[in-house]
Amino acid sequence: MSQRPFYGWKLLVVFWTIIILNFAFPTFGTSVVNTYMAKAMHLNRERLGLAFSVFSLMAGLPGPLVAQSIDRLGIRVTLVIGCLLTSCGSLLMASYVKTVSQAILVLGLIVGAGGAMAGTIAPQVGMARWFHKKRARAMSLVLSASGFGGCVAVPTLNAVIARFGGSWRAAWWCMALMSFLAVLVAAAFIKESPAQLGQLPDGADPADPRPAQPLPGRARSGVFKTTDDWSLGEALRSPTLWLLVPTYIGFFMGFFIYVAHGISHLIGLGHPPAEAARSIALIFGSSLIGQVVVATLGDRVEPRFLSAVAVCLYGGGTLLAIHAVDVTTMYVYAIMMGAGFGTAFTCLMTIQSNYYGPKVYPALLGITTPFGTVVGSVGPVVAGRYFDRFGTYAGVFEVVAALCFLSAVMYLLATPPVRRAPAKSVSPAAETT
Repeated sequence: MSQRPFYGWKLLVVFWTIIILNFAFPTFGTSVVNTYMAKAMHLNRERLGLAFSVFSLMAGLPGPLVAQSIDRLGIRVTLVIGCLLTSCGSLLMASYVKTVSQAILVLGLIVGAGGAMAGTIAPQVGMARWFHKKRARAMSLVLSASGFGGCVAVPTLNAVIARFGGSWRAAWWCMALMSFLAVLVAAAFIKESPAQLGQLPDGADPADPRPAQPLPGRARSGVFKTTDDWSLGEALRSPTLWLLVPTYIGFFMGFFIYVAHGISHLIGLGHPPAEAARSIALIFGSSLIGQVVVATLGDRVEPRFLSAVAVCLYGGGTLLAIHAVDVTTMYVYAIMMGAGFGTAFTCLMTIQSNYYGPKVYPALLGITTPFGTVVGSVGPVVAGRYFDRFGTYAGVFEVVAALCFLSAVMYLLATPPVRRAPAKSVSPAAETT
C-alpha cells in the first residue's frame, strides 16, 4: 500500500469541475437559452416545454446503459465519451439547428446523451467507492457542483447572449468549448477506485489494525450504512426502495418544471427578464445551502429525516412562487426551493448508497435515475399545455406542492432495509471496483 496523499478529495474536485463544465451549463443554462430560442423560432409554451423535456428525458433515461458503461469501461472512459457527445451536440446547436424539430433532435438525443454519460451518475459512483465514513459529506460536496454551476450558468449565458446581440447560438458555442475542456480534465485526472492507487476509502491508514468499516449492518454515529454486498435483485425487492423512488415525482418533477418555465412565469408576473434570470440563478445558488446542510449533518443525522424537511420546504416555496409579484417574495421562494431541492436530491442519492452499498450503486442509479428523469421530463410539457389553456401555472404549482408534502411522509416510512439473504462475505470498500 502506497503512503501517497489520499487522492479522494482531489478526485472530488475533478468531478466537481466536470459536472459544472459538461452538465450544469447545458442543463440549467437552457432555461435562458431556450427562452431566446423560443422567441426566435416563434415557439409556444408547450413546444418550449417539449424541447426541454426531450433533453431531460435523454439526460437520464439511458441510466442502465451508463451503469453498464461504468462497470465495463470505467468511470474515466464513460465521462470522456459523454463530454465529447455534449461538445459535438453543442456545436450542432450553435451552427446547424434552424427548426424546432432539429433542436429537439440535437438537444434531446446528442446533448442529452452526453449529459447522461457525463452527468452526475459516474461522479456519485466514484464518491461511493472512495468514501465510506465521510460518504454523505463527499456526495453533497460533489453534487454541489450542480447548484453552483446553475447559479453561474444562468447569468453567464444571459450575458453572453446579450453581448452577441441576443443570439442564443453564442451560448452554445460557449458550452461546446466548456465540454471539450471537460474531456481533457476527465482523461487526465480520473482514477477508478482507491485500490488503483493502493489506498483505502477515506484515506484510512492500511497499517492501522482497526477495521476501515463498521461491522455489517451496524449504524455508525446514528446513520445506517450497510457493509453488506446487496445484489441488484435484492435491492429491487426491497420495499424501502419503492418508498424512495416515487419521491422524485414531487421535488424533482417540480424542479424541472420551474427550470423550463420559471423565467416565463416571472415575466408574466411583470418582472423584467434580467431580474427573472437572477431569481432562477438564486434557486441554483440556494441549492448549495441544502448541500452544506447534508455535508454537515448527513453523516450524523439520518438523511431521510433531512429529506422529509427539505421536500416540505420545496413545496412551500412552490406555493409562494405563485404569488411572487414583488422582489422580496421572488427571492424568498427561490431560496426555499433551492435549499429544499439541494437537500432532498443529495439525501436521496446518499440514502441509496447507505442502504444498499457501493457495489450495487451504479446499477441501482441506472434504474432509479431514469424513473426520475421520465417524471421530470413529462412535467414541463404538462405545465406548458396547462398554461396555453388557462393562462397560468398556478394549478400545476399547487399539485407539485401537494406531491412534495406526500413525499415527506414516504421518507419517514423509508426505514433502513433488512437484507433477507445472509451475507456470504463482507467486502471492504477498498476492494470495491
